[in-house]
Amino acid sequence: MQKTVSGTKIKFTILTALFALFVLPGANLQAMTDTELSSFLNGLPAKIDMSQAHVSVVDMRDPVNPVRAGLRDMEIVPAASIIKLTLISGAYRAANEDGLSFDKTITIKKENYTGTWAPENDPYPQLRPGAVWKIKDLVEVMIRRSDNVATNTLIDELRRERVTEFMHSAGCDKTFLRHKLSSGSDVADPDATGYNAMPPYDAATALYLIASGKMVNKEASAAMYETLSHQMDRDLIASVLPPGVVYAGKTGELSAARNDAAIVKGPGRSYVLVIYTSLPDAKAKPVIQAITREVDAFLSK
Repeated sequence: MQKTVSGTKIKFTILTALFALFVLPGANLQAMTDTELSSFLNGLPAKIDMSQAHVSVVDMRDPVNPVRAGLRDMEIVPAASIIKLTLISGAYRAANEDGLSFDKTITIKKENYTGTWAPENDPYPQLRPGAVWKIKDLVEVMIRRSDNVATNTLIDELRRERVTEFMHSAGCDKTFLRHKLSSGSDVADPDATGYNAMPPYDAATALYLIASGKMVNKEASAAMYETLSHQMDRDLIASVLPPGVVYAGKTGELSAARNDAAIVKGPGRSYVLVIYTSLPDAKAKPVIQAITREVDAFLSK
């Protein structure tokens, strides 16, 4: 029997209501097989240079029998900030199973402070050592602006080994949260046990569970979906989707890695698309956009 979320009141907005519509039964728009999807992905290298790309796709138009396939999607390559999907999932698990309140406050520690993206149009202030933040706001900025300080703070609160254990129980077998995030050597992390890992296949699994209302429970999944829809980095998958198609996801970037992991929903389509590249941003962007155009056209026929 599932527990209820203790101390956390999930507010349903218009986006959450849309999420509920997406996961209702009866949304089967077109039947497809794993073989057909796999054949399509295997044909992409003839159109796009896929040598530095890893792709995982889940077609959810049939909610009873989702179809999935991938192109080198089980290989361990840098996930960058896609690893933050483990922490938003782990936070809602802790709320559901351990009674963690999203209104709990945490003081930001100096040892968790590092460089991070600071978009000018984000209404949330920057995190500073000594500031007091609620867990719900840390989760929000960790996703919407990929805040590394919020990430490191949540790793302390949620415990990396517990988050990893939960992700394995959810079917993300190759996912490991092992270290905090840093723009250099400025974050002290004596508990680090190696590199973080979340292959594209596992990222697609996590997003599929969220999209289908199965990550923790339906209410938690709806709340996670809404937070993912606030993602401010819209330069990759989101930038080439047709009008009226909704993006909710998480991007990631390192000096030689640019990734995007998204739930895409709209007229005639409902899918998860995860693309990792071993390329810097300028070279990765056109590749990710080209793959997205091909996938969206194929999955909206």
